[in-house]
Amino acid sequence: MARDPIQRRSKEKKRKIIVAGMKLFSEKGFHKTGIVEIAEEAGVSVGSFYGYFLDKKDLLIQVSQAYGSNIIRGIYGRITEEAPLSGSSHEIVKYIVDSARQAHTLSTELHREMLALKNREPEMAKLDKSITCSFQTGVESILENCRDRIKIQDIRIASKLVTGAIEETMHSCFLEHSEEPKDRIFEELIEMCTGYLFKPTELN
Repeated sequence: MARDPIQRRSKEKKRKIIVAGMKLFSEKGFHKTGIVEIAEEAGVSVGSFYGYFLDKKDLLIQVSQAYGSNIIRGIYGRITEEAPLSGSSHEIVKYIVDSARQAHTLSTELHREMLALKNREPEMAKLDKSITCSFQTGVESILENCRDRIKIQDIRIASKLVTGAIEETMHSCFLEHSEEPKDRIFEELIEMCTGYLFKPTELN
């Protein structure tokens, strides 16, 4: 049975395994990475691995939680404070799209594995929802700060629709191996969202 570490040394050992798992899952994917390899990368024994994790999938879940936390805190949690609110409508929407692009390319392999598990593991579904909600909340805050320039009355719904369109585009481009030219797709996405959100006087 896997245990929760109490002592500082035990916590550090578990952290090293999670870091090793994140590195190897990102580089090779979940299925091509073995437990022995993870243990060697972390500098621990295989027995120690099983002292903290039930199996490789259990590690993937905890690695994904750490990865998701990095997205929420490091990207979407700061999206409003770093937004170019005084910029043009195009610049604002491009910044939102670029933030989502950054979130989806921290590790496309790990992101892909995380999404594959969300329909089977309640914890992964909860994590995916938390990431999406964090993005949506950030976009809503940006739009609230631009309210006098926005033509849509219900900013909450507008944020939900825009983040949904952006998320779907990111998944198609980075997680589903789309062969369409990404830069052109992003240009069209930015133009579409800008036209939907902003008043005509803001589009020049």
